[in-house]
Amino acid sequence: MLNYFILIWLSAVLLSLELSHVAGTQVPRVRGVPISKTSLYDPERDFECLDGSRRVPFNRINDDYCDCGDGSDEPGTAACPNGHFYCENAGFEGLFIPSSRVNDGICDCCDASDEYASSAKCFNNCHELGREARAEAEQAAELAREGNQIRLEMCVEGKRLRGERTSNLAKLKADYLEAEMIKKEKEMVKNQVEERERLALENYKPVEAGETVPKSSQQPRELEAGEYFKILDSDDSGTVTLAEIQARVIFDKDDNGLVTQEEAMYFLAKRDELNLDEFREKAWPNIKPFLLKEENILPPASEFLGGEHAEIQHRGGEDHEDHEDHEDHEDHEEHREHEEHDEHEEHEEHEEHEEENPEEVEIEKEQEPEVKYDDETQALVEEANEARNQYQQAEKNIMDIQNEIRELEGKVERDYGPDEVFASLDGQCYKHTDLEYVYSMCIYGRATQSAKSGGSEVYLGHWSQWTGIGPKKYTEMKFEKGHTCWNGPARTATVQLRCGKENKLISVSEPNRCEYAMIFTTPALCDPNAEANNRHDEL
Repeated sequence: MLNYFILIWLSAVLLSLELSHVAGTQVPRVRGVPISKTSLYDPERDFECLDGSRRVPFNRINDDYCDCGDGSDEPGTAACPNGHFYCENAGFEGLFIPSSRVNDGICDCCDASDEYASSAKCFNNCHELGREARAEAEQAAELAREGNQIRLEMCVEGKRLRGERTSNLAKLKADYLEAEMIKKEKEMVKNQVEERERLALENYKPVEAGETVPKSSQQPRELEAGEYFKILDSDDSGTVTLAEIQARVIFDKDDNGLVTQEEAMYFLAKRDELNLDEFREKAWPNIKPFLLKEENILPPASEFLGGEHAEIQHRGGEDHEDHEDHEDHEDHEEHREHEEHDEHEEHEEHEEHEEENPEEVEIEKEQEPEVKYDDETQALVEEANEARNQYQQAEKNIMDIQNEIRELEGKVERDYGPDEVFASLDGQCYKHTDLEYVYSMCIYGRATQSAKSGGSEVYLGHWSQWTGIGPKKYTEMKFEKGHTCWNGPARTATVQLRCGKENKLISVSEPNRCEYAMIFTTPALCDPNAEANNRHDEL
């Protein structure tokens, strides 16, 4: 029995010592101050304002009178307009609020600590909010894990594409050198054959003419980029647009009677509009060989006879269908020259005279039969035509290779993010439909808006750059230089990227006039390591 009482007494003494130790070392908490700053509020000495401006007795802390300029002496009252109150929110997330909200009758802290002396009925629901937050965090973590598997596959595909594009670029550059050699060979052959053709056609000049054939009759008329730019720029805006290309039936590549947007985009080098310098550099290499081929501007044999009658004779020798085609071509040339300037006024009057006097033309057709070449000369003309065609094809091949090289170089130099994760999305387009509009967003391409009821497409801009800050660089991208709003700026679109198991455009809004905001989910953003770093930064 004695041992029992001794044991109880010893236990009581030890408990007393432990409690006294804890009580002796514990620093009292000041209301509104986080644990990390408790040591700055020591009741054993005067308090120094956190901005270092002055010292005040500790009993002035939270006395509802502002002594420090930074408000640090009143963290638990509303006395200082620039003070901050810390909500502990045990079970959820700690939170700083302006101290002016303390005891204002509104519950800001989930633990109700900000309304300790007000009549507000606040409840501590931090644990409930914590459970919800943890559930959301678990879902986000699961989404990141699943999306990360797809992200890794996208990285593998991106690296494969980079290797393939680099290899193709090297091959194209080799093809370009070979194509240049072929072009030089074709040019040499063409020059030799054309010289033989010229000498043979000398025999068909009229003796009374006494003039040499002008150079412009021996060679196809060389269209100039600046000259044709003025023709296409029908509204004199200084740019050639898709609409202006689509208005020209000559650009109907597949002869279906309609110049589609795809055809127009081809001739404008996949741009919506080009100024003169851009047109000369990017579009003219596509347009020039097409015009040479379509217009077939090689001079006919009768042009070597010279004069007005020879031109009429040449027309007289063609059948009715060829005559109609020739007239259509003349109309096109006449219209084009009229749009450009009036330097060929005399030639146009001559054509009008022909159209107004069809009987005179018919008489001259009957009087002057078509001139035919002998077999040897005809063979030389055909050989020269073939040489010219082959040279033009060689020129076109070089231009096509140059276009492919420029396109591939752009992709090789493009920023596809870490581990080329966005490379497989280049050129992919995603749509979102709301009550009124259908939106399309093509990564590294263009963004558009179309009314569901129909009408023209509104261009929101072309992909410009990644605009996220620091380690979050690839969470935001910008589309710029869209169609100009009426009396406003050019349209732009900002796209926020989020982790998701699929690539999807999930929302579009217009928070400010002509400024569009989009949200796009993609596995490319599902990097668990990045997510962990982001959460650490937030904490």
